[in-house]
Amino acid sequence: MFTKLIKISSLDEAKNFVNLTTKYDHVKMFLRMDNYEIDAHSIVGVLSIVDSENSAVFTADTNDNDEELLKDITPFLAKAAV
Repeated sequence: MFTKLIKISSLDEAKNFVNLTTKYDHVKMFLRMDNYEIDAHSIVGVLSIVDSENSAVFTADTNDNDEELLKDITPFLAKAAV
């Protein structure tokens, strides 16, 4: 399992993020923001936390060594986490 801070601030970014997560539909992935935790594979869930100001905590139930997933989420990493 690994956790990263990500930022999704537009509808296009939300769509791209969900398209990416569906590539890993065998991996449990969640986004947390404030008191909400949503399935990262859900477009409705991701759209509900789109925010230009705040970041969300992304958690994937996989190895820290899953290089392909880490590479794929890099464009979504919050600036503070890069």
